[in-house]
Amino acid sequence: MSFRFQKRVRVAPGVRLNFSKRGVSTSFGRRGASVSVGRRGVYGNVGVPGSGLSYRTKLNAPSRSKKHSSKTHKPKAGEGNIQVDWDDEKNDITFETETGKKLTEAEEKAVRKHYKEEMNAIYAEKAKEINRASDILRRLHHEPFLDEDIEEIATDSLTIDVEQPDLNDIHEEVEANERAKLNFFGRLKLLLPNERKSFSQQVNEKANDFFQKKQAEYEKEQTIINEEKKKRQTLAQAVKHGNVEAMEEWLEMWLPELDFPLETDVDFSIIDEQSIYADIDLPNPDAMPTKKARLLKSGKLKVENKTQRDRRDDYAKLVSGTAFYLASFFFSRLPTVQEAIVSGYRQKIEPSTGHEKDEYIYSLIIDRHTFRSLNLEYVDPIEAFSHFQPRMNATKTYIFKEIEPYDTPEP
Repeated sequence: MSFRFQKRVRVAPGVRLNFSKRGVSTSFGRRGASVSVGRRGVYGNVGVPGSGLSYRTKLNAPSRSKKHSSKTHKPKAGEGNIQVDWDDEKNDITFETETGKKLTEAEEKAVRKHYKEEMNAIYAEKAKEINRASDILRRLHHEPFLDEDIEEIATDSLTIDVEQPDLNDIHEEVEANERAKLNFFGRLKLLLPNERKSFSQQVNEKANDFFQKKQAEYEKEQTIINEEKKKRQTLAQAVKHGNVEAMEEWLEMWLPELDFPLETDVDFSIIDEQSIYADIDLPNPDAMPTKKARLLKSGKLKVENKTQRDRRDDYAKLVSGTAFYLASFFFSRLPTVQEAIVSGYRQKIEPSTGHEKDEYIYSLIIDRHTFRSLNLEYVDPIEAFSHFQPRMNATKTYIFKEIEPYDTPEP
């Protein structure tokens, strides 16, 4: 594996695939049936009036097996539950009773006919799920990092995890706990003034002790956060003034936070306050998704193998989009940098030795001004390479051949 530069940071999949936000939940469908789409997945909900059939199942849960199954709820009065599976080989929904008995052809036909819209919605969501794997890789450059005030980034990224304690809330909680410990006679004794006063003093002492403990934890956490904020602010100021050592430390701090759809390594070297060199360990073409899905006029789902040309096009979009995505990150986090020299390599088997070797497939000099002028939402990233003195040898169908990357200048 290539190691031209001194600094290496592992970048792994993270929020980008999950989008980190809680999202919304939507349910649709007519009486007796619905499809729920939310942050926990896609569920089909069907109850066939008069048939004794109903189900609710998660339909887009990942699984290592060929079938995706879900447990059913307990039967409601007058209904029996069935289990719904997604069969990856058939790319279709299958139905079984709780005892594992398949529905009769007539029963299944009745469910599908009566709830055609709901079935179509499930197929549509499954198609999106299959195609989403490719879409995320192809659209990486659509979400570039924008230029930001790095001092604000330094402080806004830190929050206190410990909640500031409230004495009144703690007192209520302690009193409720102490009362719960009392038996019947203990509660009767509280009717006596002296006993009530003693109980109140005991609650006050415990509440104050607990409050002091929680307050100390909060203040300790606050002190740690404030010290880290000062450290980061000082570091950010040094970065803004072009201190190379500070820039390297700053980048090592933030690169692991970078969400990337596939695990990779990024090696980098900051030559001066205006220039950074970076190597990206790219995935090999066989890591690309091989399936695509579409809905037929009948509403059924058709899953097909991608052609070699489609997969090469996906790969070209991913590796070129990766260069721009990473460059945007450098420009966002390092305000003095004006050029990012980005090279991408992958591993291949050397026929003469049988061992892996690094094969560079592109190398670019990406300048900030030109890069920020691009409308990345509509740009074809591989075509946009032409603006950045590319070293690349690829056919029109994106078969990449080895090139010699840009190297750091001689000292």
